[in-house]
Amino acid sequence: MAASTITGVAYALGTETVSQEQLSERFGEAAMQKVLSGSGIRSRRIAAEGVCGSDLAFDAAETLLARQAVDRQSIDLLIHCTQTPDYLMPTTACLLQERLKLPTRCAAFDINLGCSQYVYALSVAHSMIAAGVARRALVLTGDTMSRTVNELDRALMPIIGDAGSATLVEPPADGGGFLGFELGTDGSGAKYLIMPVSGFRQRRSAQTCIAEPDSEGSLRSAENMYMHGAAVFQFVITTVPKTIQSLLGRLNLAMEDVDLFLFHQPNKFILDYLIKKLKIGPEKTHIFVEEIGNTSGSALPVVLAEAMAAGKVKPGARVLLMSFGVGLSWGATLWQA
Repeated sequence: MAASTITGVAYALGTETVSQEQLSERFGEAAMQKVLSGSGIRSRRIAAEGVCGSDLAFDAAETLLARQAVDRQSIDLLIHCTQTPDYLMPTTACLLQERLKLPTRCAAFDINLGCSQYVYALSVAHSMIAAGVARRALVLTGDTMSRTVNELDRALMPIIGDAGSATLVEPPADGGGFLGFELGTDGSGAKYLIMPVSGFRQRRSAQTCIAEPDSEGSLRSAENMYMHGAAVFQFVITTVPKTIQSLLGRLNLAMEDVDLFLFHQPNKFILDYLIKKLKIGPEKTHIFVEEIGNTSGSALPVVLAEAMAAGKVKPGARVLLMSFGVGLSWGATLWQA
């Protein structure tokens, strides 16, 4: 029997909707039709003013704990995944431990790894349960990445959304669980997804907040998120197939042995390309990005929850979860429901 499994998932979206029409007024209809045809994203869910990623994670956790009728005193591990913490210190997970009224014997810490962070967090929770360090883990994600994007960045503003999620990880009661993990990093690609002035390597100044246009007319400052779209696309279509084949090979399984493939949700174009490249039938995957946008590290648990609600995760099904992004980093796991 596997050491741990997922026993519940819930999520919360930003309450504000940014429509295609609103963005067309800002950037022009022709430009936004081009973005729509490439991304497939028609609207984005954005957190209301004053709402942090931790608030979205908290709401998702409250939903999950109530729905599952979980005894909060039984949670002894809290992992919070975020790139947009409440503070640099203290760690946001400590604040969530108190807000959620979890016991003080609960270990709590943050993981900051962008779009890959959910699979990494699942692997940490699984490992700590397998090692006997924890028994029941609450894995949270929560980001307001819309706040990192310049409002006049016509490349990123139309695709980014805000969300939070909560996942319960514990030993399986009747079989199933995580069958294996595959994680990877290529720091040479860090420059392709970056907020140059966001920490202590480069300090903020009067000049770093000045937005300047790029070659395509998007405005951003050194304090805003930057993405080299072509380089990231090439990274994804090269790395994802290799990682899946490596993971399945270690488990002596083939693509046909997987019942459902769920990927990070950057945009519909990349997902359609991957699905075609991997020769995955539409019944063996799920997409949930068109109406909410790319919600960073929350995108994978959100699409997992949606696939569960759609009846695609049946008992005993083998589900491959794959995330990829900033770092550059990636992670995959095969989970038997």
